[in-house]
Amino acid sequence: MRTVRIVVALVLLISAGIVHGSWTNRWKPSRALAELTGRIDSVPMTVGTWHGASFEISDRELAGAGAVGHLARRYQDSDRGVELTTLLVSGLPGDIAAHSPEVCYPGSGYELSPPTRIDVPIGSPPQTATFLTSVASRQGPGGLDALRIFWAWNDGTGWKAPEDPRWSYAGAPALSKLYVIRETFGEPFDPEADPSLEFMNEFLPTLDGILFANAAE
Repeated sequence: MRTVRIVVALVLLISAGIVHGSWTNRWKPSRALAELTGRIDSVPMTVGTWHGASFEISDRELAGAGAVGHLARRYQDSDRGVELTTLLVSGLPGDIAAHSPEVCYPGSGYELSPPTRIDVPIGSPPQTATFLTSVASRQGPGGLDALRIFWAWNDGTGWKAPEDPRWSYAGAPALSKLYVIRETFGEPFDPEADPSLEFMNEFLPTLDGILFANAAE
């Protein structure tokens, strides 16, 4: 059941793009975007102790969000019984930067805590990825539905969370956005010891090495 709730929450994020996705129709897909999206399928299912499984998002929802390429997976560390859901969408910056949880979740009945920035150390030697994070919660028939969400953008220069992503990435040939979501069930947790941070520490270097290795070129 928890997986179903998280997937539904991700569909909310994608569906919001149907409203905003026409902002940059004057732009044409670049070669950089085609090369980027062509590498997404090479992201491995197993990263460290985390084992992934794909799930589907409809073509209509992806097209409405301007997602030229995407990755939708659940990753599980079975030894600890921890499961996370990831969604990566890549496309033109006007589409990918247009919406975020602050826009779509409150309209779907969720109460969203004020987003805060968090620096995630990744790789060795450690580098810094900056994400926004918030908790979305609502009372449903099966009890409290509470999700901790992380999200950030990357144009090939690192994962960042600018104040105005549409302005910050207006000149980029391609843009990616990543969500990492964990169900908390409303239980207290240490924000600095969230399993999501451990996952990103392992997952992001692998993801970046595949998608953005030639970004400087």
